[in-house]
Amino acid sequence: MRVNIYLLVLVLGYKAAAGIIHEIFEEKTRVSLRCPHSVEGVVTWSRERNGDKTDILTFNGDRNIKHVDDPGKRYGSLADKTLFIVKAVVSDSGRYFCNNEAAADLTVIPSGTTLVPASERTSITLTCPHDVGASHVPTWTRDSGGIPLRRFDVSPVDQTLTITDVQPGDSGLYYCDGKPAVYLNVIKDDAELRTEPSSMQAN
Repeated sequence: MRVNIYLLVLVLGYKAAAGIIHEIFEEKTRVSLRCPHSVEGVVTWSRERNGDKTDILTFNGDRNIKHVDDPGKRYGSLADKTLFIVKAVVSDSGRYFCNNEAAADLTVIPSGTTLVPASERTSITLTCPHDVGASHVPTWTRDSGGIPLRRFDVSPVDQTLTITDVQPGDSGLYYCDGKPAVYLNVIKDDAELRTEPSSMQAN
């Protein structure tokens, strides 16, 4: 199954103010992350999530040395020191480091989730999935918690959520009645929007 309308053969990324690439992938696809600079010799990839940093693997030019339990052999590194993750899952999300240098912020979203990019300080309207009943006002939530009242308005007519003056902090996965609906990616004004082809497919 190919990723849907906003993710169709695309990987969306942007270069944050600090120079860290933000990569968004649908789960079950293959992820590739590059070191921010050319690396000679041994490279160690690690991930930080919820304040905890864990080494994933070390590549010494001949083989990968795994530092995590990896029975599915999902993690590996290529000759150019790129880290790849096969069949990514939501829990792979986090900040990745190449030899302790921040390389990328990775977000893995559930299969079938619509990715909606929005420019900072614009307004955006998010729509519930089609299988959510139309007979009531839906409850909108997001992965970081509840929906604040200011700048957020739920329509009882068409079940949409409208956000005015969107901010980078509004980015995240939004749920409608508990079902993943949209991943909102707010792009800062000074960020470089980068869209590149991807041959990835969900299996």
